[in-house]
Amino acid sequence: MKNSLILWIFFLPLFKTVGQVPRIDHTRNYNRVYKDSLKTVAKRLLAEVEKHSEEPKQIMKKMQVLNLLGTLYLEGDYKELDTSMAYNDRLFELAKQQDDKEMMIDALLRREVKYRRGHDYVRSLEISLEALKLCDALGGNCRKAWMIQQNLGLSFLRSSDNPKAEKYFKTALTQLESTPDDDRPLKLKHILGLYSMLSTLYQQWGKDKLVLEMFDRQLAVAQELNNKISLAGTYEEMGDYYNKIGRAGKALPLLSKAFALFEEVNHTRGVASVTNSLGESFLALKDYTKAQSYAEKALAMANQYNYASLKPFAYHTLTEAYGKLGNEMASLRAYRQEATLRDSLGIARRLVALADMRRAYEVDGARLEQQIALQTRTRNFLLIVVLLLSAIGIGLIFHSRTLRQKNYELARKKREIEQAFLKGQTTERKRVASELHDNLGGLLSAAKLSLQILDPSQLDRHEREIYDNVVEMMIDACRQVRTLSHNMLPEDLEREGLLPVFDRLIYKLNSAGTTQFSLQTSGDLPARLTPEIEFNLYLIGFELCNNVLKHAKATKTFVTLQRLGNRVVLTVADNGKGIPTQRVEEGMGLQNIRQRTLDIRGTLSIESQPNGGTVIIINIPYEETRQFLASEVVTDN
Repeated sequence: MKNSLILWIFFLPLFKTVGQVPRIDHTRNYNRVYKDSLKTVAKRLLAEVEKHSEEPKQIMKKMQVLNLLGTLYLEGDYKELDTSMAYNDRLFELAKQQDDKEMMIDALLRREVKYRRGHDYVRSLEISLEALKLCDALGGNCRKAWMIQQNLGLSFLRSSDNPKAEKYFKTALTQLESTPDDDRPLKLKHILGLYSMLSTLYQQWGKDKLVLEMFDRQLAVAQELNNKISLAGTYEEMGDYYNKIGRAGKALPLLSKAFALFEEVNHTRGVASVTNSLGESFLALKDYTKAQSYAEKALAMANQYNYASLKPFAYHTLTEAYGKLGNEMASLRAYRQEATLRDSLGIARRLVALADMRRAYEVDGARLEQQIALQTRTRNFLLIVVLLLSAIGIGLIFHSRTLRQKNYELARKKREIEQAFLKGQTTERKRVASELHDNLGGLLSAAKLSLQILDPSQLDRHEREIYDNVVEMMIDACRQVRTLSHNMLPEDLEREGLLPVFDRLIYKLNSAGTTQFSLQTSGDLPARLTPEIEFNLYLIGFELCNNVLKHAKATKTFVTLQRLGNRVVLTVADNGKGIPTQRVEEGMGLQNIRQRTLDIRGTLSIESQPNGGTVIIINIPYEETRQFLASEVVTDN
């Protein structure tokens, strides 16, 4: 009664908030009172939740409680397995109705344990594969994938397929370690179990170095877990291994630690097992009296608690110990008991081995089918992707060709517009030049002839000077009109190109004033540029030279036309008085020059200092001429 009251006070907070499902403290699994109390709490929670079973939140809580009860009864004695399965079946049906795959997997894993305990490995395999399908459907959200991999590894371990067993155990360990630490002690317990399975595998495989590595990991996890049963189990495994390889002296202290821990928590199965192992250690150390004593104690506990698997080992130790101590009859009786038990266990093991082999082959077949299905899906997906990419690629090719054709059309129309504009300018300049030469030039010539008809001898000295000045101005005006009409658009420019016309322009400029002009050209300059560039460069050069004559008061002017890399450069440099800053910005002549430079995609730079001369540089991309020629070829084709 006192104990019940204490437990009620301890678990009272659980009932204050119905729906708070308690978690199992796996460090107290050995405490039967604790687990029985937890079962009582879970049953009361289930009864409370079932009153509101139609509410969605209560359905989830009900599944959690059923899951807890299934686990509690599964971890108990084998006689409670049916009770565990009763709760488990209710959980599976409810989870199936709610399409809760996680809960369905939990229920299937417990069901798999039932059939594995009953040595029905075929049915166990079927359930594992069913759980695996649900896990695949969840994808990365499946938290129990590691447990399925662990069960498959156990199957291959029993069939001695060591490489596959190692593969599945390691996969299980990797998946388990990547799961969130919602229940750290439980996670450590599972990790400890996987290390134990790997150490068993490596012992069977004969890889002693890896066995010791696994023991070190087991010991570290058991110490972190701070669970006496887990730590004792690890010490026992290590001691049994050293007994097996003939190092009983190293096994003895490990087994002694395990014995003390098992005895401290009253774990009878562990005490019985370690007692037998201690007997084997003393037998190897030739202390036959102690070996007999420990083996008899282990046998007594095995008989008392019906630990059938322990009896053959105890009888084997007694057979050897009695024989060494001279008790031949007792040794013979122990041997007969050992043989009888081993024969019965051997038949059972052979049946288990056959079932395991069948299970292993079925697992291989199922995995192969899954791989084939996955490869088929992957191949189909890749085929669809390739077809889509091909369709997109073909569309892009057609689109690119359409754009290219449109660009060709735009370039052709642009050239037509430019040529039409240039032709219009040329025609207009020819008309203006013709008007200047024919009309204005004719009028000036007639006026000059009329003046020359007059007899200057009839005029006084002052009037004669005026007459001479007027005649001289008329002669100069006629000469300038002829020069201007010719230079507005020299006929030679279309026929011969820019260089010969520039050369003749410089010659005329030198004969027309006091400024000495010189022209320099580079040898790699092409003989002909595009009509647009030749036309505008000529007008720019003519305007710049004319400005020098009008405003610069220079004695020397250097005109350079050359190709520098991918540019054609026209430079006009004089030693005159320079250009005021205001005229650089506002002068109509320079604005016209700047606009013509932009028309042929060039740049204009002016460097001028008072009384220090002026340098004007026109830069034109050489590629423009090549693009023009290429577009002409495309248009012609």
